[in-house]
Amino acid sequence: MAFIFQKVGRDRAEIFKVLKNGSTSAIGPGNAVCYDYTTKADGLAVILPTTAMLPMFAGVVASGKTLAASGEDGQYNKVQVYGHHPAVYVAGSSLVPGHPLVPVGATGYMTLGVTNVATADVQIQFAVAGTTGCAKASSTFGNSMIAFIRAM
Repeated sequence: MAFIFQKVGRDRAEIFKVLKNGSTSAIGPGNAVCYDYTTKADGLAVILPTTAMLPMFAGVVASGKTLAASGEDGQYNKVQVYGHHPAVYVAGSSLVPGHPLVPVGATGYMTLGVTNVATADVQIQFAVAGTTGCAKASSTFGNSMIAFIRAM
């Protein structure tokens, strides 16, 4: 398990982690993933979020990368754990910059999280919307938006 840090420079700060796909289906760029502590529990395997694993958010598959199905070449690849991501899949709400994003169970997309800290059910903010957008109201992908990832 290795982090990939950028060299010091004028570029955006982005941090990646090399992780492996723990499922039998490929996971494409922009999909949120969670650590698989149901079947693998090795700290490397990730799956699309499930309700039980939502707190185990690992990051978002890096732009231009795909985690191939478990057991295939390309099963290991980069997952972004911190920084600006240009195309995170989102669904369910009108979003504006600064809105918290959280993964949704049984999907690879993220949606609006709790914005009122006085609420008893406070969610951890895993990402923050970076642009204004109205996401689709279903899990059908097609809408992606700029977001800032915080999964370290």
